Amino acid sequence: MHRVDCSFGTWAWAAMALLGAVTLASCDGGGPVALDVPGVDAVDPGGEGVDSVSDGSADDPGRETVDEVAAFDDTEAGDSGAEACAPTCGDHNCGDDGCGGSCGTCEVGWQCMEGHCAIVDVGNCTFRECGSDEMGGTCGTCIDGTVCDELRGKCVYGGPWPPVTTWGPAGVASQLQTPADAAVIASTCFDYTGDGAGDNGLKALASQVNGPLATLVAPDTTMLLFELQGVADFANTASFPLNGLRGRSAATPPATSGDFRILEGSYNADLGLPVIRFEGASIAEGRLAAGPANFQLSIPVQTDLVIDVTLIQAQVKGDILPGASADGFELQNGVLSGVLTKQQMDTAIAKLQASCDAAPAAAKPDFCKYLQVSVSAFNVMFDLHQNGDGTFSAKSKDLPGDAASVCLSYRLSKARIVGYQPVATP
Repeated sequence: MHRVDCSFGTWAWAAMALLGAVTLASCDGGGPVALDVPGVDAVDPGGEGVDSVSDGSADDPGRETVDEVAAFDDTEAGDSGAEACAPTCGDHNCGDDGCGGSCGTCEVGWQCMEGHCAIVDVGNCTFRECGSDEMGGTCGTCIDGTVCDELRGKCVYGGPWPPVTTWGPAGVASQLQTPADAAVIASTCFDYTGDGAGDNGLKALASQVNGPLATLVAPDTTMLLFELQGVADFANTASFPLNGLRGRSAATPPATSGDFRILEGSYNADLGLPVIRFEGASIAEGRLAAGPANFQLSIPVQTDLVIDVTLIQAQVKGDILPGASADGFELQNGVLSGVLTKQQMDTAIAKLQASCDAAPAAAKPDFCKYLQVSVSAFNVMFDLHQNGDGTFSAKSKDLPGDAASVCLSYRLSKARIVGYQPVATP
């Protein structure tokens, strides 16, 4: 299996197989095309001229208006008999118009992305004091005696290894899927656009995703466990760390509940902390809530290709069932949501393409054959636009999609952590 890691850590939790086809539409060139130009009320492609031109100063802060559009009949274009080129801007407000001209230009601080003006991404250091800014730069460095927790962007003091030898009550993921029904998404998934309804950019790919997701909760696989660190009251606990850990069943044959052994890779060796950790989680009347925090995710595009990314602003919720104890807890109505940026995905795809380009023709990985098709499938996900301040808007013609909301529903069965999984020897 070929794995490309574009996250801050070394493992991931959930998986999505994203396959699809792309339908390409092209202009038929069979006649005059009406030109939709910002700031111009009407253009007659048949040669009658421009009705009126507005200044457009308040319509779109990200572009300059077209001051004048000259319309003319192709019979007046000259004696050569060649047809006049009909610009094809459509709803674009910048970039090439298909005739050697422009659909508009963007103001300083904006850039043209697929025919639309968008704010230039200058890196993401919101709530981060160290580590990568996701643009090739850094958000800062840590003082002596501390190290950077790259996933959270915080400077922390390192801990001992192994970090822990006892664990709190745990539950293991025994059911996992992404919802596709609009009403279910609106009422259960987390809201990232502020419109009061939940978001899930993954819904269009639910039919491809849910099959592979089901394989992640099979008893003979490495499974996700949630640990309620230090919790004894399962009805009301104000603040505690909720840890995400990887583990395997200790039973023979393997089971989806009972005793589990944790993989050492669940912990950051430098920090002595879980790679996935929600500080300040709470339980109120049996309702678990945690986040926002970063959450690592694996996306298997095919059986031989896995991409590791990080969900930002991840949140978790669910209902703890009666009967919870130190030996584990059950949870239903679980929801995990987060945001995957297009920049992370583009970086991952670029790494994959580079590996394909570098491999000899006779030894190229199989995934190279369908990499671009998979990229097209990913593009369906991007339902959000990053506002540059840590908030998001719904994608629109003026706000191109550059992030994807991801919503997963899950259920936990009782689990007891009994130690570390032995490291396999060659």
